[in-house]
Amino acid sequence: MGFGYNPDLTNFGERLDILNFFSWMRNLGGTLGSTEWTIFDASGYGIVNRMPEKKIMALGNKPTGQQILEVLVSEQERPKRAEIMQNCELRSSYLQRLIEISGIKGRYVDSKTIFRESERYQGALDAALWFVEKLKTECPDLIERIQPKNPNPASQLYLPLEMAEAVYLWNVNLVKAKFGPTTEKDFDEAILGLLEEQLMAYETFRCSFGPRRPGYLSDRNVIWTKSPDAFVTSILARDKEYRNFVAQYLQPFREGDEPLESCAMRMRDQLKLEEVLS
Repeated sequence: MGFGYNPDLTNFGERLDILNFFSWMRNLGGTLGSTEWTIFDASGYGIVNRMPEKKIMALGNKPTGQQILEVLVSEQERPKRAEIMQNCELRSSYLQRLIEISGIKGRYVDSKTIFRESERYQGALDAALWFVEKLKTECPDLIERIQPKNPNPASQLYLPLEMAEAVYLWNVNLVKAKFGPTTEKDFDEAILGLLEEQLMAYETFRCSFGPRRPGYLSDRNVIWTKSPDAFVTSILARDKEYRNFVAQYLQPFREGDEPLESCAMRMRDQLKLEEVLS
């Protein structure tokens, strides 16, 4: 599963709701048998939203994967993007902590490292760029759903980047399935098309994400690792729909007859990073 960028980790910590996906992973692992999860840190893609239009336009109509990655890396390393990279580093630490506390068998993979070091990802991105052009002709409705009109042309990079991610992980780690929220349905359709074109057996699994935005993105009226006890108690008391959602994803982590509020605060504290606690 890939986890995207959250701009608020520095201010609020990680969202407890991200455990929803790890709860699903635990349950799917029991259903599917012995399962090893690849936790793909896609927060590095967050730089796409901040790319100056002139840099994208300078790439021309048919840039190579190498050219795109060079531009993304150079933008990540600009001093003015330090806040973005700080949030990316925090997401890296939180995801590795989540693997530890959730009880899943998983490996962590960082998109930022792959951008800089992997020629195989460059090749996968070239294949994805070619397939996107094919989809524009053969499935324009799908492309329109994934890439609605946006004044920033950089937004069109998300689809090939995610498709390249699937090809790369298949080639390098034999990752043959993708898991994510229902909002990724159209992306999954495009990814399945590319993998089929590459003669790679592949599956996708999707889950619901509750009454808020997916847990790896930002949202305000939710439990964060920096939320005080009083806020945790209050939101679980006044928002029944959210309480039911939290109760659902925390169920595998509750100890005996532990009250929901106690479990939420215990898991919040386990997810906290040392720099947050100090």
